[in-house]
Amino acid sequence: MKTLTKFYFKTFFSISLTALFIFSSCNEENDGLAPYVGSPKLSNIIVQDSTFWPKINWLGGYVSVLGINKGPRAALDSTLVFLVYKGGNDIHYPVTFNEIPPGAQDLTTQYGGSRVDSLTEDGTYTFWILKETEWNQISAMSNKILIYDSTLSTTLRVDGDTVRLSGSAHFQIVKPVNVYINLVNIRQSRGRLGDLAIEVTNKSNNPIISFTVTQIEDSLISAIGIVEGGQFDPDGEIWNALSVSDSAGQIQYGKANIISSPVVAGENIPGTQVFVEYPEGGLKHNATYYVWIANKFWDGEGRILSTNYYEYIVFDTN
Repeated sequence: MKTLTKFYFKTFFSISLTALFIFSSCNEENDGLAPYVGSPKLSNIIVQDSTFWPKINWLGGYVSVLGINKGPRAALDSTLVFLVYKGGNDIHYPVTFNEIPPGAQDLTTQYGGSRVDSLTEDGTYTFWILKETEWNQISAMSNKILIYDSTLSTTLRVDGDTVRLSGSAHFQIVKPVNVYINLVNIRQSRGRLGDLAIEVTNKSNNPIISFTVTQIEDSLISAIGIVEGGQFDPDGEIWNALSVSDSAGQIQYGKANIISSPVVAGENIPGTQVFVEYPEGGLKHNATYYVWIANKFWDGEGRILSTNYYEYIVFDTN
């Protein structure tokens, strides 16, 4: 009986230790990236998308330095917008931009850099990390450019104004900040009603739709809509707004010219009825959209190039 009891105790103790190890390894606030033992190769910096204050994650264990430069290169110079240091390779992931990790020092201004409130739309930034031993060797080298070199047999080599660093000590990526959509491949406005134009701002994913009516002497329209795709498809419609009017006691939609130019996609247009609500986040990156307008004389059905009182334009986003 004692032998059997010892067997069950040892088995339970072994399983418990294994479970405790697994739980401890995955309990770090690191989006599933468990800490490494020893000195593995640093790699795969992951920068959160669609925000000016991204979380920065990486593979390869904890580090002593995390830096962000504005522009396409890592350097100890005035292009720094964020540089933090903590001894003992004790910077844990993730790190949120502009938040100093507990116990870390802010070294941004030491090399002529300047902290900023947020990253900027369409800006390009270089994100980099470094181990403590190599940092101690280069921390006094102001204005040096840091280059990741996977061919190095040592952890670092200084070549003039450049410091080459191996993957066991360093990693970097260059990444644009693209929170809001850009318009690309804008096709020519098509139809008989007039002209359509699309533009965006750096404040939202809701484009500005401008139009000029030339088919008749009336600058207003009665209906507007957006479809995801390169042609009209009712199943792909993401927003529309049609005028509401009364004719002999009957409610009519799209039969009164009351909408003036310009229109911000998704905005509340007085006197209209929305049948498809605009998406909360606006238009998406890497998609194709079809914007259409019509006035009160449109037959409500035709959508081809020769259709009277109708106009459309197609464009892509990135």
